[in-house]
Amino acid sequence: MNRGKLIIFISSAILNIALLYFLFSKSENIDRTAYWHPFELNSNLNLKSIVKDGYKFASMPCGQVQYTKQIADTIVQYEVEIDCERYKGKYVQEIYTEEVEIEDVSESNSTNSVKTWEEEIAENKYYPWKLNEIKNCYQEINWRIYSVNFGEDLDLEKVRDFIYEKDGNIIMENWNSETGGNAIVYYRDNSLYFNVNISKEEFTENNKTWVFKIIKTIPYLDSEKNERILSNRKKEINITNKKTCYNTVYN
Repeated sequence: MNRGKLIIFISSAILNIALLYFLFSKSENIDRTAYWHPFELNSNLNLKSIVKDGYKFASMPCGQVQYTKQIADTIVQYEVEIDCERYKGKYVQEIYTEEVEIEDVSESNSTNSVKTWEEEIAENKYYPWKLNEIKNCYQEINWRIYSVNFGEDLDLEKVRDFIYEKDGNIIMENWNSETGGNAIVYYRDNSLYFNVNISKEEFTENNKTWVFKIIKTIPYLDSEKNERILSNRKKEINITNKKTCYNTVYN
C-alpha cells in the first residue's frame, strides 16, 4: 500500500470512528437543564432531569402530574406527561384507591398502614411512576408555570425592573397598581412572546399577595419529538397504502 492510499485509509477510519462516537453520544450530550429564568424554556426536559434539578411531585389534578420547585419567593411548576399506553387510566384509579383506603383505615381503625404521598415520594422521587418502568416511554413536559411573590403591596415599577433585568421587552401593558392585570413580553434570545399576569392570590397557604405569573406551553424544539411525529406519519401512510392495496385486489 503506497503512502497516498494509507493516508486515505487512515483518514477514512478516523472519520468513521468520529461519526460513530457522535451517533452514540448524541443523546448523552442533550442539555436537559430546567432553566431558572422566566423567559428561557428547554424542550429537552424529561422526568429524570427535572427531579435531578430538585423538582418534586406536588399534585395530580385530573391526572395531570405536577412537579414543583421553590427558591425563596419564586416557584416553578412543570406538568409531566408519560406517553406510554400501559399507564392509561392509572391516574384516576390511583387517586380513587388511595382515598378509599384512607377512609377505610380511619373508619375501621385498622392496624394496616397506608402510605401518604409524602412517604411514597420519600421512597420513590419519581412518584407516581417508577423510572425503570417508563424508561422506554416518551416523556413530555407540556406546561411550565413560573410564579414570583411581589408582596402585599403592588409596585409596578419593581415588576418592570424585574422584567428588564431578565432581558425581557414589554411591548404591551394592561395593568394598574390597584387591580393588577397583564402585559406581553418579548424575549429576543428565543424569539418567544410571554403573557405575564399580575394578580392577588395565595402564594403560600392563607396568605394572599401580588403574584407575578407566566403560564406557558413549551415549544417542541427537540429532535426526539420531531422523529416521533415523522415515525407516526410513516406508519399512517403504510396503513393507508395497505388498505388501498387490499381494496384494489378484492374489489
